[in-house]
Amino acid sequence: MSRLSKLIVIISIFSILPFSNHAQELDTTKTRAPYKYALPILGKKAYEKGYNIPLPHGVLVGTIYNKQGIVLNDFEMAIAEPNTPEGDLDFLSLEGILDFGPSEGRISTFNMRVDTWILPFLAVSGIAGRVWGEQSIRFSIVGSDFIESVTDIEGQYYGVNLLGIVPLGPINLAGDYSWTWTTNKRLDKPVQVKVAGIRVIKQIKMNKPDRFVAVWAGAQSQKLDNQTSGNIAFDEALGITEEDKTNLDNHWDSVLNDEVVVKQSPITGNDLYWSDLSPFEQELRQGAYDLVRGVVDSNVYYKFNKQLEYNWNMTLGFNYQHNKRWGLKMEYGFLKSKQTLMLAVDYRFGL
Repeated sequence: MSRLSKLIVIISIFSILPFSNHAQELDTTKTRAPYKYALPILGKKAYEKGYNIPLPHGVLVGTIYNKQGIVLNDFEMAIAEPNTPEGDLDFLSLEGILDFGPSEGRISTFNMRVDTWILPFLAVSGIAGRVWGEQSIRFSIVGSDFIESVTDIEGQYYGVNLLGIVPLGPINLAGDYSWTWTTNKRLDKPVQVKVAGIRVIKQIKMNKPDRFVAVWAGAQSQKLDNQTSGNIAFDEALGITEEDKTNLDNHWDSVLNDEVVVKQSPITGNDLYWSDLSPFEQELRQGAYDLVRGVVDSNVYYKFNKQLEYNWNMTLGFNYQHNKRWGLKMEYGFLKSKQTLMLAVDYRFGL
């Protein structure tokens, strides 16, 4: 397996942002205590009209697994010393030299979301979490057969989410929009992901107050920043260890000390050592070694464009609400090769 793909380090998060699926339906058949919370705004009026609104604040802890295709193109790279200013970099386009085939990301996340209902139909959330996984990359060099390699992915992400719910008789219509940013030590700037979704929710009451099951179906769109740029140490990109560098230096010392045969004489066929070479030949070989050794200690700077193979996917979800405080959520997203699974536990409270 070629190590060239390790030059490409991308981190993007492809997440379904968890959303509240509390139904906001009328509940006028029983006497209820007065509404005692400051939020949401107009919450008291909605409560007095009979709407069964959730507790205003929530903490959700969950995990997401995502697999989907990513298309990479317009790859450019430069080799320079670490911390070289961007304006001093001389990027080389590899179009026609390095061509990418379909690539696939397999990513898992652990995240926490804190939300507040600002209005009875509008909630705002803050999200933070960690992401890890791997990227399978297919590429070819100058028309060769495609090579597939795997690059590890690890980073952090944060973001915000807006959720609106509209009651429509026996169902609820939910729409959400989120912005998340993924950070990684190799990236010049965080990668932004925008997610928009719409879902139709049906609530099924159970035999205890505030206990219900909700199911939903919908669709979701994801959009990534087009360009990713960053840098990685050349030795890290190619998997060159400190031991490899030491072996290289020791070998060169052996060459200089006439312990290693450099070439054979084209005339006599005898072995030739460093001291047997002409000054010009020694200068050529010393320059080649200095070049290779310098590159090994340099950084690879890269930039490329990327897009999802499929921006849209369908969603199916399930929520079990044990009481007004505790709930369990699951959602499955799918479209051809794109698959996403979300599991989360939700705790709600009022202030």
